[in-house]
Amino acid sequence: MKLKNLLIAIAVFFSWNAFSQQTQGPNSISQGTFMGTTIALRDMPSVLEMEEEGFEYAREIKQKFDPSQKNAVINTNDLPLEGQHPGYQSEQGTRDPLTVLQNFQGASIQEGQALPPDPTGAVGPNHYVHAVNLVVKIFDKTGELLTGPVALGTFLGNGNNNGDPIVMYDHLADRFFVSQFNVGTNALIIGVSQTPDPTGSYNLYNYPLDAFPDYPHYSVWHDGYYLTANKTQGDKVYVLDRQAMINGDEEPTIIGFNLPQFIRNPTTVISPEPANLVGNDADTDSPAFIVYLQDGSWGGVSYDHIKVWTIETDFVTPDNSTVSQPQEIETAPFDSFFRQFGQGDFKQPSTDQRLDGASGVISFAANYRSFVNHNSWVITFNEDMGGQRGGIRWIELRNTDADSTWALFQEGTYAPEDGESRYMSSSAMDQDGNIGMAYNLSSENTSASIRYTGRYDGDALGQMTFPEGVIWDGLGRQTNTNRFGDYAHLTMDPDGVTFWHTSEYFQGVNQWRTRIASFTLNNGFSEDIGVYNFDQPDSGDDLTDAETVTVKIFNFGTEPQENFDVALRVDGALIATETFTEAIAPQSSATFTFNTTVDLSIAQQEYEIEARTLLSEDANTPNDSFTKTISNTTLSVIDQEFNAGDFTIIAAGAKQYDVNFTTTRDFGAISFSVYNTIGQQITRGLLDSNGQTHTTTLDFSAEPVGVFFVSLTNGSYKASKRVVVFK
Repeated sequence: MKLKNLLIAIAVFFSWNAFSQQTQGPNSISQGTFMGTTIALRDMPSVLEMEEEGFEYAREIKQKFDPSQKNAVINTNDLPLEGQHPGYQSEQGTRDPLTVLQNFQGASIQEGQALPPDPTGAVGPNHYVHAVNLVVKIFDKTGELLTGPVALGTFLGNGNNNGDPIVMYDHLADRFFVSQFNVGTNALIIGVSQTPDPTGSYNLYNYPLDAFPDYPHYSVWHDGYYLTANKTQGDKVYVLDRQAMINGDEEPTIIGFNLPQFIRNPTTVISPEPANLVGNDADTDSPAFIVYLQDGSWGGVSYDHIKVWTIETDFVTPDNSTVSQPQEIETAPFDSFFRQFGQGDFKQPSTDQRLDGASGVISFAANYRSFVNHNSWVITFNEDMGGQRGGIRWIELRNTDADSTWALFQEGTYAPEDGESRYMSSSAMDQDGNIGMAYNLSSENTSASIRYTGRYDGDALGQMTFPEGVIWDGLGRQTNTNRFGDYAHLTMDPDGVTFWHTSEYFQGVNQWRTRIASFTLNNGFSEDIGVYNFDQPDSGDDLTDAETVTVKIFNFGTEPQENFDVALRVDGALIATETFTEAIAPQSSATFTFNTTVDLSIAQQEYEIEARTLLSEDANTPNDSFTKTISNTTLSVIDQEFNAGDFTIIAAGAKQYDVNFTTTRDFGAISFSVYNTIGQQITRGLLDSNGQTHTTTLDFSAEPVGVFFVSLTNGSYKASKRVVVFK
């Protein structure tokens, strides 16, 4: 290790003169708009509730690409020459095989109703939040569905299901982040959870930009959320005021930068990637970093390398923010070009239709972690091994805390010589410096499938030393489009050692699915147990002062566990601590029912129930507890009488809905208000009254398709109903 650090120091010293420290200021400074706070995601209707009819067809989410670049000519004499890739990894690693820990279905084309799925997901202490085109779903960490599928347009409040979602878990704040773009306004719509519970409410923001932000990719950093996008004009990189978004500020600042000496890939979308922080040991004085590959076959690029830009952000005085000139880091020669845009890259069985593997781009995400004596940054992208067989170039950059200059620590091309293409990768490093990588695999003999591998820190440089593991074998093919992906997403568990990956595969002909799986490269924790869900109670109108509480407990560790305590709290107050006496095998679950009951009897009250394991030797405490919000929806006696009226909302035409409310006695004049899912009032007025019958017609023609709430009141009592507005 000392020798490696010495080599890094030498490389940094000699590269310093080549790396100009000249900087330039931001190209734009503006503000996002706080759209409001959503209702709890768990209370939003699923797509199954919103669809009047079943699945009929999938629409394609178009990629934005400059047509003038479609048939761009590249330098065919650039190294490496066709089929010549000295030093690549042609055989799988020989360590003992890895084992998948969790493995469950994420979403389907029937739920998303669009293609490609653009699968993304992030793991927190207790949840996995998964999004695809065009829905979001939330699971516990054993794969049990907690919420969804909810349409992105419903969840993110604008009513438009436009796509390209990205999910992140901000481990520095214990919050979740979900985004999609808005085609009509060249904007990004972003939700940040108000609490650690991703099934709850979100602060919602709208960021209109100077051009359409296709293919948006984000990262978590200590001072902001960094953003890059496939934009044909205007700024290439943005930083969003992270703390302002978490706080729910009205107008959070967004700072835009151009990238000096940026040379774009002439054959596909533009995709610089921001460094994404994993782990809790962040240096709060560190600038942020952006990376992009530069293929010597592109015009204006003389040799194969990557460029790294440094961004210093100052939200107090945004004009003081800067972006550096790029540092150029030479790599072994690579060929990032496969076929012209729109033709597809990789073969499938039983069809001439090829799959696009998102070649010529840095794969999402480019994960960064700080260690005691260095920082590590892992980057991957596709490489043509000859004959359009795909391999994965992976690169680890390192620097020290002394400066921001990077050196290439190791690189490799993973391409076992078995006729298969490997592509659509995503990678990260765990707290021990081990690298995990997952990706897709296919050929004319193998349906698109999901695989993974890895290496220990200290193994032979440039080698993935674990044999390839199977996450899922595909069973179908795609014949109606070349679009695949457009990305996959690997994230790190807050435990620091578990990798979670999601990607696409085919279950049948033109039937995409996504898979969510976890794995670890070390032996895991011997002592690691936690509550991961509740069996009971549930929200309802029949809750009492003696509700039984049953929880689900999972043994995440490698040793059996028994005779440990479990604590129960309601609204922060300790109710009971009781002992679980049975044995739970490793990677197994059990249920536990408390002898003590809880009082949830107050009408119209929300209760926060928490259960937590208290294993004294537990090596991973963030996943010990699980919290659930329980709503007592019981109405008061008079509210019950007011709500006992016949309250109907019936479609009367194109976005026209008749409201009819018949009461059991005279409650006087009754007014109505209509709200969207972020609490914005759309319209209001008085119902037309004829005795005890009250009516009106609601016109939603100016509103997007989506979910709305109609609230009725006479000033003292209320009734409300949800309506799903269709075209």
